Amino acid sequence: MPIYEYYCSDCRGKFEVLTTYEKSREQTVCAACHGVHVRKLLSVVAKPARGGDAGDFGDSGGDDFGDSGGGCCGGACGCHN
Repeated sequence: MPIYEYYCSDCRGKFEVLTTYEKSREQTVCAACHGVHVRKLLSVVAKPARGGDAGDFGDSGGDDFGDSGGGCCGGACGCHN
C-alpha cells in the first residue's frame, strides 16, 4: 500500500497517509487541524546509482540518458542548445 503526502493550506502543514490509490483520490481531511483544503503532493523518489552500494544515492559520474536526451540541453527539453 503506498504512502501519499498531503499539504493543508488551512494550517500550512504536511502529513502522510498510508492508503490505497482509490481512497487517495477521495477528499482527505488534515490530520492536524481537520481542515478540508488539502491537496496531494508529488513525491520524488531517488534511485541508487549504477554500480554503487544499495544505499548510495550519489552521482555515479555519468548520466543515465546516453545520446537520447533527457535533461535540459540533452535534446528532450526542446531548447536545442
